[in-house]
Amino acid sequence: MSELRPEEQAFFDRFKAWKHRPKEFRAAVEDDPTPQVVYADLMKSAFAPSLRSVGLKGSGGRFELPSERYWAQLGFQKSAFSDSSVLQFTVNLSVIDRVTWAEQAAVKSHLGTKPSPSIHYGSWAEQVRIGRLMPSGEDLWWSLRRGDDPMPMATEVVSALIDVAVPWLVAKTAA
Repeated sequence: MSELRPEEQAFFDRFKAWKHRPKEFRAAVEDDPTPQVVYADLMKSAFAPSLRSVGLKGSGGRFELPSERYWAQLGFQKSAFSDSSVLQFTVNLSVIDRVTWAEQAAVKSHLGTKPSPSIHYGSWAEQVRIGRLMPSGEDLWWSLRRGDDPMPMATEVVSALIDVAVPWLVAKTAA
């Protein structure tokens, strides 16, 4: 049996910790929507309209700041460790020069015609998770728990998008 690479071992360790975590058993209220339903509603009613109001275009958790020179993108990423009681998500930002992308895609056909903000491409692409831009500088994942009021978290996310993420995209595309 071959040994796991460090990044594979780290993923396995996170999965094992998640799988065997203490579970919160609440009496399910039939009217409580799942976190996935709440997330989809927040995307349509709060996150997307806020991003569009400041000039981004997009939907479905993937948005772009229009630019002729750059692919300037913002993408929501849901955790693979989410389930029917909790959903975690973060926001990835990416600014890639369109000429550089075309050059890379010409020799790496698997890249396709357009980058994704949630895929790490390498040193030739400027990419960051929103938490790294926040005052703490730490990776940041928001949690939606079934039965909890999502509005305080939604307000925090919209504030981070408008006050931190969008200014980063604008600054990187102004250069």
